[in-house]
Amino acid sequence: MPDPISVTNVEIYKAIADEAYQEMVQLMEAGRRPKLDGSAGWIITYDSSHASFKKAMVSIVFAGMWLEALMHLLIVRKFGEERFREYDFKFYEEKLKLLGLADEKLLDRVLRFRTTRKALVHEKAHFDDGEIKTAQSEAENAHEMLNAIHTQTQ
Repeated sequence: MPDPISVTNVEIYKAIADEAYQEMVQLMEAGRRPKLDGSAGWIITYDSSHASFKKAMVSIVFAGMWLEALMHLLIVRKFGEERFREYDFKFYEEKLKLLGLADEKLLDRVLRFRTTRKALVHEKAHFDDGEIKTAQSEAENAHEMLNAIHTQTQ
């Protein structure tokens, strides 16, 4: 029977999240230029196609798919399927603690990812939480979270 890691899409999800993030960064850089008077800040070109937003959303969604798949694989491998079933519907932070990833900075980043991913993916336009977020800054958080977890689980 093949190793479960060899028949999973986890690395493809990571690649899609990474590629979309890099494309988002390139689009954002291409859409800004220094102010003509030399003062601090940028002139941002409006993108009617919302290309960087779209890439940010792809990055966020696939970072979540990667995280779910990775935690499933690692928990089953380390603790078995029964233990995974106990943790299946728990928050990401609890699953990561089970795996020994309990750094507070990382867990804070994961909490931010979990709550903003849910708000972005399951948009409820009439339920304003009073906080302004951009998909691009949340994609940056997701990208940093993904890299930190990937590094610590290798």
